[in-house]
Amino acid sequence: MSDLIERPSFYEGQILGAADLQAAVDHAAGQMARHERYLHLWGIASGLALAKQDRSTAGPPPVPYVEVTIKAGVAIDGTGREVVVADDTPLSEADFDQANVIGGTSATDWFPVFLVGGDQAGLVPSFGSLGCSTGAATRTQEAFRIQFERPGKASEIDNQTAKAASDGPGSNQWRVLVGFVQWDRTISKFKDIATKDQGIGLRYAGVRADEVAARGGALVLRTAGRTEAGKSAVIMDDANGGELRFGLQNAAGVVTPVFTVNAKGDVKAEGKIQGAVTPGSVQVQSGTATDGIILPLPPGVTEEMVAPGKGTVHVHLTPRLGGSLTPTTSDVWGSFPLECFVDADRRLHCLVRWLKLDGSNTHTDMPGLCDYLLIVAVAAEGA
Repeated sequence: MSDLIERPSFYEGQILGAADLQAAVDHAAGQMARHERYLHLWGIASGLALAKQDRSTAGPPPVPYVEVTIKAGVAIDGTGREVVVADDTPLSEADFDQANVIGGTSATDWFPVFLVGGDQAGLVPSFGSLGCSTGAATRTQEAFRIQFERPGKASEIDNQTAKAASDGPGSNQWRVLVGFVQWDRTISKFKDIATKDQGIGLRYAGVRADEVAARGGALVLRTAGRTEAGKSAVIMDDANGGELRFGLQNAAGVVTPVFTVNAKGDVKAEGKIQGAVTPGSVQVQSGTATDGIILPLPPGVTEEMVAPGKGTVHVHLTPRLGGSLTPTTSDVWGSFPLECFVDADRRLHCLVRWLKLDGSNTHTDMPGLCDYLLIVAVAAEGA
């Protein structure tokens, strides 16, 4: 059985030692770390974006590169530690060079940049004119370091070791991804930045909750930037017996709904509802196509839905002879369908044979037009 969490208790006349006071501080830090760790999702809370400034070497010829800075901000790591970058901080080219991460890589590879929070001892204070010292630091600095890794290492951020339930925040244990850099090894400079590589991007702090209650009767979910117009928002509101509304939020915070569902299940859409395909339904598409065209599927039906063993496609074709261009305009021609079918890729094959009506038996084959009716029987769920 793990040890129980303890906090210090005090009584009148007690002689306090350093351990007593430290226990009070550690208890508060541990309590906050457990709150952040188990009621929130770790990631960037604010700022911490990589920014670049274009530069070039003296030359000749001058070689372009970028100076990279991590902007001030806050992150919560997976141990519950608050990592604070108080000021914009340049990325050190010397630190990158000394990290020994470029071996075997190419000029187009992206190197992940991590932020790692941890404690370090502050300065030892001195007292009096003689500069006497207590011999121990009386402050702990909540510091951070910037860590460079080899390409592909960003995919391992979910494999970091979690803390035990009773533990406080970790120190120098958890990496928070803040971006990627490219490196020009010919001049030992950064040459570009990115926020994503191989499908891995930045992670932002979130909330763990099975229930969210709005005290004012309306819960608003929106993207960042309340003062910016044009942000998407969803409102769950007690108005009119309960409604779910989706729309764009203006600079004043007002949402103009374009899609509404009430408590009865009634749906109101300001625009068109497209692409809604019910399993087990039949979808139809018709039109006119020419030789070589792949016949389109009905709206909402995807190629995966008509893959072998799934939906069934029925095609009806009617060659369109009237209105087609004749081989020449100076002669009289008769048209006759030569072929009209679709292959396994739904590509239309339509040829028309034109016969000159002068008794010479002259003929030529040309691409033709075809009216089509395409019917898709969408497979039922579980079929």
